[in-house]
Amino acid sequence: MRKRVSILLLALSAILILSQAGFCPTSPEVPQVEVFFSPQDNCAREIISRIDDAKSSVYIAMYFFTSRPIAQALVKAKDRGVDVKVCLDKEQPAYEYSKSEYLRNKEINTRLVGGSGIMHHKFCVIDEHIVITGSYNWTARADLENDESLVVINSREIVKKFLKEFNQLWQGVKIDTYKYKDKTRMEKVPTQDVIKSFTQERKESIYIGHKGTKKFHRPNCRFGKRISEKNRITFSSRKEAINQGYIPCKVCKP
Repeated sequence: MRKRVSILLLALSAILILSQAGFCPTSPEVPQVEVFFSPQDNCAREIISRIDDAKSSVYIAMYFFTSRPIAQALVKAKDRGVDVKVCLDKEQPAYEYSKSEYLRNKEINTRLVGGSGIMHHKFCVIDEHIVITGSYNWTARADLENDESLVVINSREIVKKFLKEFNQLWQGVKIDTYKYKDKTRMEKVPTQDVIKSFTQERKESIYIGHKGTKKFHRPNCRFGKRISEKNRITFSSRKEAINQGYIPCKVCKP
C-alpha cells in the first residue's frame, strides 16, 4: 500500500513540475496585455521601443501614417535585417506629411490598398507574437492631441488572426463587398487589381493640372479632385507638366 502511495505521489509531483515548466499540453496560452492612452502615455515611444526590439519581422497595416520618428525606427529595423512590410490606404500619398514617399525612398516594402471603402486598420505585428493595435493612427496629432487608445498584446494565438488579415491585404486576396441600390443583392469580388506597390502606383499615375492656378497634382490629391472639367488639364508625366509651366502641389508633392 505504501509503495502505491509513493508511486502516486511521485507521479503527481512530476505532473506538477512539468506543468510549472510549461509542458502541460492542455494549459491555454494566457495573453499578456498592456494598455496605453494618448496624449498622457507617450504612445509613439511605446511603439518605437517595440520596433527597436524586433528581431525578424514588422508587418504594418495603417490608415494614417505621418510620424517621422516611427518611420525612422522602421528604417533602422530594415537596416539591421528585419523584414519590414507596410500596407497603407490608397489615398495616403495625397496627404501632406504622409510617410509613404519617405518609406519608398528608404526601400521599405510598401503597398497601397484600395477597394470600395478605405483601408482603416491600425495594427502592427512584430516577430509573429506581438500585435500593437487600437484607435491610434501613427501621427503626431494622435500622439500629442487626440484621445486615443493603444493596446499591446503578446499572444501567438491572437497574432495568427492579425497575420492572416495582413497577408490577405499584402497579397491582394481580400474580399471587397459592394451593395446594389436595391439593398437585396451583394456581389463579392477579389480586390487584387487594386493592391499595388507604391512604385507601381506612381508609374501608372497621370497628373492633373489647373489651368488657372498653374499647379499640378497627383490624381488622388484632394485638391486635384476639385478641379472642374473647364479648368482641368492632364499630363502623362511630371516632366511634361513642368515643361508647360506648371508647378507641383505642395500638399500631394507630385
